[in-house]
Amino acid sequence: MKKTIIYLVAALAALWFSFSTENLTQRRQREALNDLNADQLVEVMMQDSLAALSQRAVSLESLAAGCGDEAFARQHGRVLGIGSPTFYVVQGQLDQVQRVGDEIRGFCGGQAIVIPVKHVFGNTAREASGWFNIDDFQNTMDFNAVSAALNACIAAKLQQFSPATDGKVNYLGAVAVVDGRFPADNTLKVIAYDLNND
Repeated sequence: MKKTIIYLVAALAALWFSFSTENLTQRRQREALNDLNADQLVEVMMQDSLAALSQRAVSLESLAAGCGDEAFARQHGRVLGIGSPTFYVVQGQLDQVQRVGDEIRGFCGGQAIVIPVKHVFGNTAREASGWFNIDDFQNTMDFNAVSAALNACIAAKLQQFSPATDGKVNYLGAVAVVDGRFPADNTLKVIAYDLNND
């Protein structure tokens, strides 16, 4: 009798955990996003999700202090896989800003910053944002197409940007930190989702 009850409880537990529920609105949104190509998907995320990205961004001072701290990295960073850099969303204000060729250069809290405005490459913006999950794509080629589309969108947006005459620019961007080391003496490359003079 005791074994029968145990089997019955196990069967009911297996049945219970074999089903999941999902908010219908969220499911419809997810399915609608699956029908978009890479450019359309990036356009939706850039329009709808920058505010949320700004809310979870950290300052460079916080990042410099938290680098190498596993708890800080878990809370604020994202990792693509084993051996990957840790990607962070950062925001702040640059001063002494200059446009030099295809880059915007300035300083934030004494840290030299360079922001590419024409040639944006890599997966830093995609990974830091957390907007895209590799499991939502049929293959890595589609996942990488989103990265290329996001980089192209960023470049198109930033090429039109002109720094204010007072030399100050607000930025929201992504950085990659390798081996938990913040480049205190070197120039930090920031991939900017947004720049503004406000």
